[in-house]
Amino acid sequence: MKLIANGLNGEFFRSCLPPPGKEIDGVVAAIAYGDDKTTLLEHCIKNHHRLDIWMRYDHTVPVSPAFLSKLLANVKNNIFCKLIPDRLHSKVIWWKGYGAYIGSANLTERAWYSNIEAGIFFTESDLYNSNLIEQLEEFFDNLASLDSCVDLSKEIIDEQRQLLKLKVELEKKERELIKKRKIPEWGGVNFFDNKKTKDRRKESFHKEWESTFSIIKSISDQINDYRPAWISEDTPKFWQTDQFLHAYYYKKVHQQDNTYPFEDYHRTNSKNPQAVLMNMLSWWKIQSVPPSNEDIHLGIYAPYIREHLSKNNIDSLTEDKLYQIFSYTHATMDHVIKMSAETFGYSAKTSLNKEERAVLFTKWIMGQTNQKGMTIAELLNYVLYGGKPSLMWERLYLAGKDEEYKFQHYGINSIAEVVGWARPEDTPPRNGRTNKALRALGYPVRVNI
Repeated sequence: MKLIANGLNGEFFRSCLPPPGKEIDGVVAAIAYGDDKTTLLEHCIKNHHRLDIWMRYDHTVPVSPAFLSKLLANVKNNIFCKLIPDRLHSKVIWWKGYGAYIGSANLTERAWYSNIEAGIFFTESDLYNSNLIEQLEEFFDNLASLDSCVDLSKEIIDEQRQLLKLKVELEKKERELIKKRKIPEWGGVNFFDNKKTKDRRKESFHKEWESTFSIIKSISDQINDYRPAWISEDTPKFWQTDQFLHAYYYKKVHQQDNTYPFEDYHRTNSKNPQAVLMNMLSWWKIQSVPPSNEDIHLGIYAPYIREHLSKNNIDSLTEDKLYQIFSYTHATMDHVIKMSAETFGYSAKTSLNKEERAVLFTKWIMGQTNQKGMTIAELLNYVLYGGKPSLMWERLYLAGKDEEYKFQHYGINSIAEVVGWARPEDTPPRNGRTNKALRALGYPVRVNI
């Protein structure tokens, strides 16, 4: 992490921007004030990053109409803006998969270049190690659920332009401008019912999970008709679907400039996902060799996980077996490489390769228990075999989101992926890459579950 204080310490806000080619799962931001003199919007468009931004709305024109117009004009580039009346004052930008800025800087020229600001940029590793990932997810989920949020529109921009003129002319009578607003002044969040929020979040997860499950099942019901010759006919359908999505993402969505513009694909393909799917399944069928090592996943990784997480074997998981399972799980390894070496008892500057990290992570997590006193093996046993297959979604939710069940550094993507390898008769493997591939095909799937 580093302090961003502009000229005071030589660290300017622009240094937070991810480098070209960095894979980002999307950008979310909550920034009260803004003008059209910064480069966040342009950077997102240029690098094909979806941007969801919440900004302030009130009679003082906190966001310049010129910038609002740019935001609205770029909906076609996966730029989406919502406005919160009166009470938004935060300054947060999270480049998912890269890091987040939390501090004092608004989205203005002065804040980015000349003001003495004070903010912290957290790398993705910092976010994980400090448990800020889940807190940021909750923060933006809560913003999205506010009834007071309104979509940016041309009418609001026109209103803000008019208000800006009036503001200049009638500075001393500012309070009179409130009467001209289309949206009443909002008093802010005065009451927060934690239980209702948790229930709402759980139900939202359930709906999303079942919706996406239906999409994956629909593809899986067709997948055998498009099975390449190098895939055995007894390969579980959910496994085949996952590896079809894997190949599609890395061979079709991935671009030569090392970007993954899945939101651009989504915008184009959402008009007819089924037609796009059939085209890609036909492409998949004629692949004479695995496009991206899918044979290794289907022939080695998945069978190993299925065997050692079977009901008969899960109680005898050794450190070596768990290490192998982690090594074979994409979501887990994607997280492990982002963890600070300090978590494993080394200096922050220590260089560790993926294999070393996997070994250390296995040792570390085997020494942990959740608040219920479960080991990681017991948690996996609970998710896989602790109830009806139809309620797998609920156990997944608890294991990944509930304070009593969850393990730090072993999130819902890791769990959802591994249970799909272990029980393909009941549930598909699912991680962030699965979600991005489905979105690229045009389906209304959330990237972050």
